[in-house]
Amino acid sequence: MKTLKLAFAASLVCMLAACAEQPARQAPPPSVAVAAPPAPTPQIAPLPPPAPSPDSWSRLRASFAMSDCDLNPRSETWARRFTRNPARFEAQLQDALPLLLYVQDVAQRAEVPGEFVLLPMIESGYEPGEPGRNGDPAGMWQIMPQTARAFGLTVTRRYDGRLDPAAATDVVMKMLNAFHVDLHDWRLVDMAFNTGEYRMLRLMDGRDQPAADQPVKLPVGSITNNHLAKLQAMACIIRDPARFNVELPKADDNQQLALVQLPQAADLAGAAKLAQIPLAQLRALNPGYRGTQMPVDGPHHLLLPQGKADDLLAAIAANAADLLASSNPHEADAPRHHPHRRIARHEVRRGESLLSIAKRFHLDASSLRKWNGLADNDDVRPGQMLRLAAPD
Repeated sequence: MKTLKLAFAASLVCMLAACAEQPARQAPPPSVAVAAPPAPTPQIAPLPPPAPSPDSWSRLRASFAMSDCDLNPRSETWARRFTRNPARFEAQLQDALPLLLYVQDVAQRAEVPGEFVLLPMIESGYEPGEPGRNGDPAGMWQIMPQTARAFGLTVTRRYDGRLDPAAATDVVMKMLNAFHVDLHDWRLVDMAFNTGEYRMLRLMDGRDQPAADQPVKLPVGSITNNHLAKLQAMACIIRDPARFNVELPKADDNQQLALVQLPQAADLAGAAKLAQIPLAQLRALNPGYRGTQMPVDGPHHLLLPQGKADDLLAAIAANAADLLASSNPHEADAPRHHPHRRIARHEVRRGESLLSIAKRFHLDASSLRKWNGLADNDDVRPGQMLRLAAPD
């Protein structure tokens, strides 16, 4: 019994010793709140720069409607001839550029393909005063007298509309669109311009329309075939000038022309003085007027560099209209003018607003709205004609 007690006591001591060797359980450390990493600061991606507005040559290329000149071997030949002297060709384009840009805007509004903007280069080298004698064609479009009469273009001793770049261009655009309605192919339209629409209609009678990706093959003479080839050649050069070692001239604001509608027949010298432009330059841009004054019964407009057009309109708006006819000996014989003919007008250009126009001509914007019947929230659109003075 004594032995049993001793064994129990020893066992108890060992158990206590084992418990003493176990490390004490530690309380868990206090929890610490860890902040989540901050979200990245929102960043607005920079907007891409606005695409530059296409230059005049890019706009012209985009408006081409005919097949590439490579389809016509004659076109390649003519393109090489035109650019045989690249510097000379560039100089010719530079000289033609003001009128070419004006015709481009008219063609774009008329929805006529860009190739026809180059047509005066083929016809006359873009010389607006190219005279016609003994029934010959005249002007930069080389319009025949009978064609002028058929399309309502005035030709008199004192005014020849064929030599008026603005009037002649409007007539040609109507002519080309009329041809296209009947012929349905702009290549045939060019041939009709050269040889006559009725002849082309007779040739196409019973024939299928030519495929757009194939050359036009019709029994016409070499002059008409070459006329189309030359036009396609000019378009080919504009489409890829580097191919012909040509650098196209750069257009600037000084080369933009504007058409000023005058309130009455004008003495050209007086108009030049108000526009602050040399009389010789005014006459070179407006060769349709054969004398020193506009005929009373003729069109009363002037094609001028944009800045000079603004100067002339500003002078007219400032009650200087009487100076336009101050030396016109026919003024006394002129019929009484209706009120609307004594009002200076401005054709709205791309990028202009009513406020910018009012500022240019030193006018009150609210008055400009009133004179033109515009509401407060109405804006102007390109091509719109605005009165620059109150009607009588």
